[in-house]
Amino acid sequence: MSISHLLLTTAALAAVVTPGSVTITDPAGDVSPAGSTKLDIRRVTVKNTPTKVVVQVAFPGVGERYDFPTGNVSVWLDTDPGRRGAEFGHFMEFWSDYRFAPVQGWREQATDDGCEGEVRSDKGNRLRWFRFTVQKTAGCVTSDAVRVAVSTMNTGDLEPYVEYAPPVRDHLGAEHQWTDWVTVD
Repeated sequence: MSISHLLLTTAALAAVVTPGSVTITDPAGDVSPAGSTKLDIRRVTVKNTPTKVVVQVAFPGVGERYDFPTGNVSVWLDTDPGRRGAEFGHFMEFWSDYRFAPVQGWREQATDDGCEGEVRSDKGNRLRWFRFTVQKTAGCVTSDAVRVAVSTMNTGDLEPYVEYAPPVRDHLGAEHQWTDWVTVD
């Protein structure tokens, strides 16, 4: 590691560091354009342990079970303070699939590197929260410090079917805005 990389890494970590976990509240109704609030991010909790990184994203919830919208949730992980941007991401498409993958330029990269994540939701399936977890393993996430950015895109509803043009978007703070660095406690 070069001296300049070490200084950059030290300076980036010195900015704002939170040990163990952090919870950030996002304003209600800040979706753009104004519309459905089903994927309106309300709260994000990041927990960094020696063995895994857990990110829980909370929403307002829905009245009917499985009344999920069409669209997606994206959670980007920055694990290298000396490198610009995210290295990994959780990508979940409603009614389709879930992937954990390397990221380059805020875009998912195809891989078969064995780096796997997991997603769970509230037991009532009422869109109250999703929990994204990745185990720390060699060749995957190994950093003692992480920060995340979260975005959603609501493209419509299934029952009754409605397509939003343009899609309704929300971000934790602003697009590609990072949480504080969260270190292993």
